[in-house]
Amino acid sequence: MTRIFALILAFAAALLAPQAAHAQDITAIRFGEHATHTRVVIETRTPARVRAHTLSEPGARLVLSFESASWAVDGLPDAAGLGAGLVGAFRFDDAASHPRLVFSLSGPANIRQQMSLDPAGGGYRTVIDLEPVSQAAFASVSGFPQAAATITELVAREAGVGFTPESCERIRVVIDPGHGGRDPGALARFGGMHESGVVLAAGLALRDILNESGRYEVIMTRDTDVFVDLYDRVRIAREARADLFISIHADSAGDNSGPQGATVYSMNARAESRARDRAITDGNWVDISRPEEVSRILVEMSIANKRSQSELFAEALRTEVGRTAALWRSTPMEANFAVLTDAETPAVLFEMGFLTNREDSRRMNDPAGRRRLMQAAAAAIDTHFAGCGATGWTYWAANTGAPAAVASAR
Repeated sequence: MTRIFALILAFAAALLAPQAAHAQDITAIRFGEHATHTRVVIETRTPARVRAHTLSEPGARLVLSFESASWAVDGLPDAAGLGAGLVGAFRFDDAASHPRLVFSLSGPANIRQQMSLDPAGGGYRTVIDLEPVSQAAFASVSGFPQAAATITELVAREAGVGFTPESCERIRVVIDPGHGGRDPGALARFGGMHESGVVLAAGLALRDILNESGRYEVIMTRDTDVFVDLYDRVRIAREARADLFISIHADSAGDNSGPQGATVYSMNARAESRARDRAITDGNWVDISRPEEVSRILVEMSIANKRSQSELFAEALRTEVGRTAALWRSTPMEANFAVLTDAETPAVLFEMGFLTNREDSRRMNDPAGRRRLMQAAAAAIDTHFAGCGATGWTYWAANTGAPAAVASAR
């Protein structure tokens, strides 16, 4: 593993090495407010190589990362100021390995175009045009840009990207019964428990089945009728260094009693973007001892692995549940649920059925029916980890980039 990480550092260092020799002084920042867009112009003494992207959390921002830059704007000695149009306050941050300009945005906006222009009576210009968009459109494209594919591919080819653990003695499964406490979830229509009660009973049944096998270490996000914040559920899995996270729910179709059957969701592209954003902003992947580009490469590796393993488990779960109960959606389903937006732990959200359907409600409120569903879930977990220790398993841990010991999939 030391060799793998050394190679990653070497590739990143090679990528970043030329940057220091060509520092660009930022000499001016201007804004143009137009009917359809806001223009941001950054002047530098020498040509600048800039990567621009937007971030949606914790607030709407435009971020410009420079290969190398210093601040030399007259009248703004604090390296901060106010914009115009879609742009609010801005600041220059030279603490990161890639100096950056961070602009707060007054609302959701996308980068319509980015241009580099030669001097015309001033310095070299980087031009960014921002246009207002819907919140959904903004969220769908916002996030830290992926590391250069060529570097990631080099790391993958030369270092192998992955790791094969010798054993899987401590497979950690986090079971997350949704809702709880002040949040009952979907309401019972045909008697029995509301969603929070049904899923807690199911989660406890799955815990008991897994514990009986003696193969798993089970962590519950809640084992009583209490409310747990969505991101606290994710934090529990992260701190446990879990190998699998399964969030259990019961669906509702409102006044429609027709929809029936179980559904399994894994993360979609928007959830992946949120995971990427949070991985950096939460600081879990930031290490001052390594280049920022290395952290980004590791984030991309981890998210790609998480999404792949989540989809594999979702397929196993759909297959096993389909043997004992109806499926509302037998095809792969993806969503932007908050509990799926961690950068590391493979995760699915399992809707056991509809409380608004009489047959589903009966099954979920019946202890024997619930146990059959949870036996199917346990069988899927067994299938997912059946090849534990087999060649080809890759799983990257936070902070060090070292592989987490545990887990495999077929």
